[in-house]
Amino acid sequence: MVDTAADIDVEKMNDINNNGNGEGEGEGAKSKCCNLYNGNVDAIGLSWLASGRGMLIMSNIFMATSLLFLAKDAAGCFDEFGEPIAEGQCNKSIYGMKAESFITNIATIAAVLAALFMPICGALVDYTPHRKLVGIVTALLLVAIQAIQIGTVEQTWFAMGVLQALAAFIYQLQLVTLFAYMPEIARQVGVLSMTKVSSNLCLVQFGASAFFLVAMTGITIAFKTSAVVTGQISQGVNTVTSMITFAVGWFKYLTPRPAVRAVPEGHWLLLEGFKQNWRTAKSVQKHYKHGLRYFLLAVVFAEASATAITTVSIVYLTSSIDLSTSQIGIFFIVTVIAVCIGTGLGRLITNKTTPLLSWKLSMVYLYITLMVGALVLDGLPHDLKEMSYIWGVCVGLGLGWYYPTQSLFFSCVVPHGQEAEISGLFVYCGQILAWLFPLVFSILIEFDVSQKYGVIVTASGLLIALFFLMLTCSWEDILKESNADIDMTTTTVTAALGGGEEESTKNKYTYPPLDEERA
Repeated sequence: MVDTAADIDVEKMNDINNNGNGEGEGEGAKSKCCNLYNGNVDAIGLSWLASGRGMLIMSNIFMATSLLFLAKDAAGCFDEFGEPIAEGQCNKSIYGMKAESFITNIATIAAVLAALFMPICGALVDYTPHRKLVGIVTALLLVAIQAIQIGTVEQTWFAMGVLQALAAFIYQLQLVTLFAYMPEIARQVGVLSMTKVSSNLCLVQFGASAFFLVAMTGITIAFKTSAVVTGQISQGVNTVTSMITFAVGWFKYLTPRPAVRAVPEGHWLLLEGFKQNWRTAKSVQKHYKHGLRYFLLAVVFAEASATAITTVSIVYLTSSIDLSTSQIGIFFIVTVIAVCIGTGLGRLITNKTTPLLSWKLSMVYLYITLMVGALVLDGLPHDLKEMSYIWGVCVGLGLGWYYPTQSLFFSCVVPHGQEAEISGLFVYCGQILAWLFPLVFSILIEFDVSQKYGVIVTASGLLIALFFLMLTCSWEDILKESNADIDMTTTTVTAALGGGEEESTKNKYTYPPLDEERA
């Protein structure tokens, strides 16, 4: 097997880590941001990309609001002055579907495409030295689509909706390349430092999201722009910010990686990703059945719910609660600010407990918050619709807790030497059922079911994920089973796999290598 990137220049990385702030020789950036990421150059690059992704996602919220308005307008849901013909949900159809299901249908199509094509992207990351190239190409495509969507108007809305589905699909391919770096970073900086790295990455992403939302909402309020014009401005601004952040992240910081393994003789690269996922799934089932197996099963259902929350909430808040474009912006501002707070809260709870227990608790909190909020808001009178902002704060706290804890969990339990293939399976698990809840929400709309029940159904994947996590063994045994060669109390890479001397005796959880059968 070809040596993985985590094995390359480990001694150099240890020197960087032992220097405290990441200064000295090596690829670590000599700036204050090194303190946030222990001087790890790839982590710094991921933070630039996180800020770009945060603003891109928020831009697409305004884009989705614009597309929803244009679809409903084309279906005849508004009068000549742009006011709703009737309060509540609009039951009119366009192109064979209810206008209000257009956004969730886009999400469904994007998720299906991702499930079909992500293994191909994973093969390029795993079997070739082109991980960085794949990341750069997908970033360029995202920027190009953002620029094209500036032209979203009455005559182009359907085509732009198709592009929106394509962009969401390409975004998932970008994540395939990024997640492959996370386990490698964890092994270089240590678990306690990785807790800080994961939280800081989420903090940067959601902080950039908040900044973008504040700017765009301020423009909307100051100039009283319509949903369509706001979407155009949003895409234009985000084209510029994405060009800057993606360029810095990919070209200045993120490092190339060698191929993890060669394509077997007689095999086709484009199919090898599917085969690799199947082989990896069987290996996880056989060798890591008490921890990693249940984690990945939980990811399938938890991510199906979590990724659908934004899309479903846009439709619910716009149609059922009747929030305007500026109010939608304010809702997501308070949500993102709460996410930043929730990131710190999640880190505190995780440090006091374990990533396993903390992730469970975040799911319980999120489900209760989504269910209670949807039921309460639907029953409030129209003049109290601003109460939805409180719901946004509560949801944001949960998401800020959920995402970095999931990322930390994953980074800690990936078996050494299998980072690329497990990363590909992890991201794929997050997309296998990503189409399910947007599709169910659209079906409920088609049958004129109240959207509040659609929100509750969307959140139900969290309960299924919680069930699988209840089947795991203890956190310590999960690490042992995964052969976690990471120092739990320092920022050094331990020698659990190869007989090298450890640089610290403080490690509370260091484990021997896998036995012969599992090695």
